[in-house]
Amino acid sequence: MPDTTKEKEPFEEAILEPNLLNEIAPETAMERPHIKGRLLNVVLCIFAFGMLVGYLFFAGEGEDMANALQSMQWSWLILAVVMVVGYWFFESVCMQIFSRDMFPKFRFRDTFLCTIIGQYFNCITPLSSGGQPFQAYYYNRFGMPLSKSMPMLVCRFVTYQVATSAFCAIVLLLRLHYFVDDNPALTTLVIIGFVGGLGLLSMLLAVAFWRNGIVKLVTFAFKLAGKLHIVKHPEKNIADTTKTIDDAYTEMHYMLKKPKLFLKSIGVTFVQLLEFFTISYVIMRGLGCDGDFLTVVSCQAFVYMISSFVPTPGAMGAAETSYALFFSTIYPSASFVALSTFIWRFLTFYFPIVVGMLVTLAVNRGDAVRAQEANRQK
Repeated sequence: MPDTTKEKEPFEEAILEPNLLNEIAPETAMERPHIKGRLLNVVLCIFAFGMLVGYLFFAGEGEDMANALQSMQWSWLILAVVMVVGYWFFESVCMQIFSRDMFPKFRFRDTFLCTIIGQYFNCITPLSSGGQPFQAYYYNRFGMPLSKSMPMLVCRFVTYQVATSAFCAIVLLLRLHYFVDDNPALTTLVIIGFVGGLGLLSMLLAVAFWRNGIVKLVTFAFKLAGKLHIVKHPEKNIADTTKTIDDAYTEMHYMLKKPKLFLKSIGVTFVQLLEFFTISYVIMRGLGCDGDFLTVVSCQAFVYMISSFVPTPGAMGAAETSYALFFSTIYPSASFVALSTFIWRFLTFYFPIVVGMLVTLAVNRGDAVRAQEANRQK
């Protein structure tokens, strides 16, 4: 009987409906995660790119923009591309640190592929909510049981948040006078970003050391929301949230029992963050400008902290606006600010989407080919 199922185009298959075949690893197979409103998210990304291009042309002033384009030094910009890939590499190293402890036979190559796929789904989903589920799924596709990949991802989330909060605290101490004395208008944004990151870190610590109290607060909040008809299924929300808290509690205590593992991951993450935040400085040099390295890194760190809490795919809108605000005090003209914003956003947001989509498609195609070959041999 012929198959009447409509065949998906490669682009649609990669972005909307990854063709992941459970028969590749039935003993460890998990259901493919779903993203609500994924087509809308993709449309928003395309719209945001159009707005970014529009900002580049409308914010730039004719002669200044021409000077900015003429001053571009491509060797620095190529280095910026390499550094984006370097960010993925360091992320993979951190994941491999946990993998060697929990599932030693997993290959670094597969970890790197899962990282790129995770970056892709982080970019196209609000609050980076799609990255971890799809990473767990692809770890599973490459042979790692869900019982190993999920704890790894939780551990990685915890170490990343701890390292990010500590990193921003350090740069804030070193450059507090720059914001308070020289740019007081930015001080409020800096405080919002730092308090937001500190609040998330405090929640993680509360889960680790006050688990029962947090569960009681969550239960009370959802029951109250249910009585007020704000939440339709409070019991389900309580169960799901309690499971998340329990998972975080378990993995945080796992890391506390292995301080060397925890500190090693934190150390690599510090290098990763420094490398990632330095991309803005490299872009500045690529535009023929120069500035204080630590000031640029601190500005970029707080752009990241502020935009991390914006519930749009890739923090679109907030990321570009906060970047332009912080770096308008560093670049010599609005044209340089607009051009640097465009380059930075393209490298750190749209470039991962394109590369991640291609990697996702290649992995899916490879799975399909192997499945067909296995069927022929039966």
